[in-house]
Amino acid sequence: IVEPMQSIHADLTNSADKQRIEETLVILDGLDKFMFTLVQVLVQDSFYAFMREIVFFLPWAWTFFYAYIAIACLVLMNLVTAIIVENAMEQSNLDHELLDAENAA
Repeated sequence: IVEPMQSIHADLTNSADKQRIEETLVILDGLDKFMFTLVQVLVQDSFYAFMREIVFFLPWAWTFFYAYIAIACLVLMNLVTAIIVENAMEQSNLDHELLDAENAA
């Protein structure tokens, strides 16, 4: 997303559009800023404002963000499910051990 935005920025002659794209590139330029932006997208913290700016220049960019949200949410749901199942299995094993100890006594 950053490279196409930078190439569009280089080709722009309209100063208003050039200013808009420069403001958008500030939040995307660099791995640290882009990762922070992706976290903002994942938690859906006012990301529509900058997404609209990006989509203004790159109409296909919405697919990237929505695909990211879908995949990241699936990963997080699987992680939470795995933690819950792991805790349930651990508790079940403890219950079986306790029951075996009671039966042996």
